[in-house]
Amino acid sequence: MKNLPIHDVLEDVKSSLQTNNTLILQAPPGAGKSTVVPVSLLDEAWLGNRIIIMLEPRRVAARMVAAQMAKLLGEPLGERVGYQIKMDSVYSKKTKILVVTEAILVRKLQSNQTLDDVAMIIFDEFHERSIHTDLSLALSLQVQEFLRDDLKILIMSATLNANEISSLLGDVPVITSKGKMFDVQNIYLDIKTKQPDARSLNALLLKTTLQALKKHTGDILLFLPGVKEIKNLQNALLGAITHKDLLVLPLYSSLSKKEQDRALSPSSKRKIILSTNIAQTSLTIEGVTVVIDSGLEKLSRYNHANTMNHLEMSFISKDAAVQRAGRAGRLSNGVCYRLWHASKILQPSTKPEILRTDLSSLMLDLALWGVDDFCELKFLDIPHPDTIQKTKKILQELAMLDASFKITSFGKDALSLGLHPRLAYMILKANELGFAYEACLLASLLGEKDIFKNASKESDILPRYIHLFEQDFNSSYIHTYRAKEVLREAALFYKKLKNIKQVPKKNSSLDKDILGVLLLFAYPDRLARRRDPNSNKYILSNAKGALLHEEETLRNEEYLVVANLHAHAKDSLINLALSITMAQIEQYFSSFMHIKQTINYNKESKKFEIKEETYFLKLLLFAKPVQVAKGQDFQKLLTALIKKEGLELLTWSKKALRFKERVNFLHRHQEFADFSDAALLEKLDLWLEPHLDNITSIKELESLDIYTLLRALLTWEQQQLLDTQAPQSITVPSGSNIQIDYTDVHKPSLHVKIQEVFGLHETPKVLNGTLPLQMHLLTPAMQPIQITYDLKSFWENSYAEVAKELRGKYKRHYWPQNPFEAVATSKTKKRMLK
Repeated sequence: MKNLPIHDVLEDVKSSLQTNNTLILQAPPGAGKSTVVPVSLLDEAWLGNRIIIMLEPRRVAARMVAAQMAKLLGEPLGERVGYQIKMDSVYSKKTKILVVTEAILVRKLQSNQTLDDVAMIIFDEFHERSIHTDLSLALSLQVQEFLRDDLKILIMSATLNANEISSLLGDVPVITSKGKMFDVQNIYLDIKTKQPDARSLNALLLKTTLQALKKHTGDILLFLPGVKEIKNLQNALLGAITHKDLLVLPLYSSLSKKEQDRALSPSSKRKIILSTNIAQTSLTIEGVTVVIDSGLEKLSRYNHANTMNHLEMSFISKDAAVQRAGRAGRLSNGVCYRLWHASKILQPSTKPEILRTDLSSLMLDLALWGVDDFCELKFLDIPHPDTIQKTKKILQELAMLDASFKITSFGKDALSLGLHPRLAYMILKANELGFAYEACLLASLLGEKDIFKNASKESDILPRYIHLFEQDFNSSYIHTYRAKEVLREAALFYKKLKNIKQVPKKNSSLDKDILGVLLLFAYPDRLARRRDPNSNKYILSNAKGALLHEEETLRNEEYLVVANLHAHAKDSLINLALSITMAQIEQYFSSFMHIKQTINYNKESKKFEIKEETYFLKLLLFAKPVQVAKGQDFQKLLTALIKKEGLELLTWSKKALRFKERVNFLHRHQEFADFSDAALLEKLDLWLEPHLDNITSIKELESLDIYTLLRALLTWEQQQLLDTQAPQSITVPSGSNIQIDYTDVHKPSLHVKIQEVFGLHETPKVLNGTLPLQMHLLTPAMQPIQITYDLKSFWENSYAEVAKELRGKYKRHYWPQNPFEAVATSKTKKRMLK
């Protein structure tokens, strides 16, 4: 066995595991931890007749790591080392190290909590933090604590925050292996070159690859964000390279094993491998000396608005960049071209999947485990309480959790299928209708990559489904391997279903019309109705908008069930959908439908218009007018109408408006009732609705005395306080009673003719004499002369000039020399003498 850095700490690992049941092993890329550590533990006494389960986050890595361990032992795969991944397994009764991935370990734990035949669980590449890994660790730790204190747990990673996980696990030993075996030179994007965007990325990748081919020897591994980008670059390279001894090979999860092995296996020809994150960890690809890193990846993120996971392009973390670069230094010195500027700041690590993806399956697993609260288990990260609550609500709607959020028998059946709860619900409901296999095939089709090679503008699921159902793969536009994988998975779902339910015989012929019904079982919140005839715009039953491509065949359909859409800020683009009819919706989904009456105000005719509207969740299906019937109670309808149209629909007298303004003024300055529009609309049922009895016309509505209704909202004590602190009016020296204007809650004002306040030395105040009124002094023609808060200062400093200017213009009116001692009046000089 070749000497690797990990060998230097193997004895420490063995020694620690003899006295500790939990261990953290930190070792950088290329140290050999994924393959050397497990096989070195095969002869340990604590293993006995039990096995080691090793969890790998990626299927390709699981296969390759298992194969490499078997090679180290000089045995064929399936002897002492085997693997078990989705729809593929190689192991036997002799197997002592079983490499598993995805949710397989969770299923093993759920079916046998004590894991009687397991001595150790190894969590490899733990830094990837998939949601399954987090759950598996949490469950394993609880098993270790309460049921199996002899169960050993080994956590391994290249870029792990050992301190963070140590704080979760307590005082457990941490062993660190030394650094990488070979040097990797990092070459960053030239500062003069602009950071590439989605359009310019392919050209930069092509240029860098061609330069690297000339400058370096050895194979080249490129990291790209997704399959689309891989295919674009593959086509560009095949067009630019004429060497026959050069292979351009893609590497991603949906490729066949044969195609994946071709990219990973040694070759006599030089290789350019175009890979997603699949090659980021646990894989040593012999011959690779050059890595070209786009710096981008596609991460799954959950969109609460449309309850879907979406792949979003984002920049990789610092940890991921280290992992990628490490691929170039596994077997010799290498070089890594990083297509970003050296000054760019990367996030330390990728946001854990548990904080950014759909929690439905996880929450159902926790319910099956008997856990009500995340805090009952040891999780490094706990999702936001709102996210947890919304997820529980969805599972309740799917009948998988009961009113107390305990798992139902239906929920247990759903988990047994090993599918997302929505798709499991679809299969179980379809089985009741006699369409079990159809639903299994539909679930498999939705879970796999598209079987059509180039169908970016063909969202209809039906033609894909027909090809699968009839097993017609000869068309040039069908991806044969993917199609066969879909059928294999559908058969697996069907087999699982038959293990838990009585299943009717498969239908020999396809009922095309039922497919939309089956899909709506899974996605009732994604029923879509066309907004207008001949339009490509739809509205969904979750109240969101959606668009079809202009040339879509589904454009003639009024109703669709949307399985997948690409989220946008306003209208999302429909990627996959099926048609459904109104008759089917009414036949199978009446429980999702409800009728409500609405009322609108026709401003032209000044009449109420009442409609009866039929909804599917939040989607308006259709509406019909309803005649106003005598004695019909419109209280709730009118209340809803006023909330929609606003308080302007009511008749506001000056008296009512002034009263409202006074209350709002006092509310602004001290604790008092709130008569703002928002507050009044919120309390309509309290102060207005009881008085809407028998009102059936706008004329009757307009006749309501709003002032009396509002005043009744205040207690007698509040009315007295209002009159004291914010009086309706003030008596000025002329004897006139002048209204105070409270329109501006910060600056109440008094608009009064100057002659009426002669002899008034101080500015009047409200709020127990603490807030002076803003005095608007007016001419006899009611035009403003002066605005002041200090009446005394005005008399002393400005009045003489004002009087001098206005005496000639208003000769009939009184302009005394001394306003302090003058008699206030509302009359002309002639009338004053009378």
